[in-house]
Amino acid sequence: MHPRKTPKGDEVDRLLKNAQEDAERLLRHAREDADRISQNQEQEEINPTNISIKKDKLYTIGEMSSRLAHDLQNPLTIIKNTIELLNLKNPNPDKKTKEGHDRIERAANKMSQQIHDVLDYVRTSNLVMEKTSILILLKDTVSGLNIPSHAKIILPDQNVDVYGDAKQLEIVFSNLILNALQARDDGGRVMIQASEIDDYTIIDVIDNGRGIEKEHLPRIFEPLFTTKPGGTGLGLASCKSIIENHGGTIECSSIVNKGTVFTIRLPKY
Repeated sequence: MHPRKTPKGDEVDRLLKNAQEDAERLLRHAREDADRISQNQEQEEINPTNISIKKDKLYTIGEMSSRLAHDLQNPLTIIKNTIELLNLKNPNPDKKTKEGHDRIERAANKMSQQIHDVLDYVRTSNLVMEKTSILILLKDTVSGLNIPSHAKIILPDQNVDVYGDAKQLEIVFSNLILNALQARDDGGRVMIQASEIDDYTIIDVIDNGRGIEKEHLPRIFEPLFTTKPGGTGLGLASCKSIIENHGGTIECSSIVNKGTVFTIRLPKY
């Protein structure tokens, strides 16, 4: 048997580039279709047949996005594993090689997050509802994230229970925390507060980042809307969908150059 060859750096770079181009092309087409549908709705009279066709088209886009995201996971795993092997075989590479490996690793991590955004948005599942400690839920969420060493996460100073699907709520909080960390180049600070008011559990996720422009606030939960380069525009849309499936609400307030607050209200039972 011939020994299995490990892909070289340029081959890994090519695989990553091709996979990223496929993902970006699909998202671009999805955005264009969504914009076109929105414009047509403003120009055409409401027609049940047209609405049904448009819904079917959006459903098809969702199916394609899900399928492509699943298909991209295998080559992405190969890319990540290859980089790990290259780093293990050569733990002290020259400067140019290290920069190349770091660039591929950053791109792979970015692509991985994009895939998760797509899958979180299109995936549907029955909720497994149970009471969970907010502190345990947040600690589990944070432990699964890649938090920069210079960033600071401040968890609630009091513990309250939340009633919901823990795995689904972890998706919400991981999205909000990562968005908050990305709102500052130096990582910044994210503070999470929790309280109980009447029959609701209230969770505030507060950051000291660059804030959101006033004209963008009404659209931040829309699917495919994003102001971040390379963003999918599905992270916050997934958050809204999950919270509303729990019978709750999510709102956002922000001041440019001061920070942003996301407020979640969840029924206690």
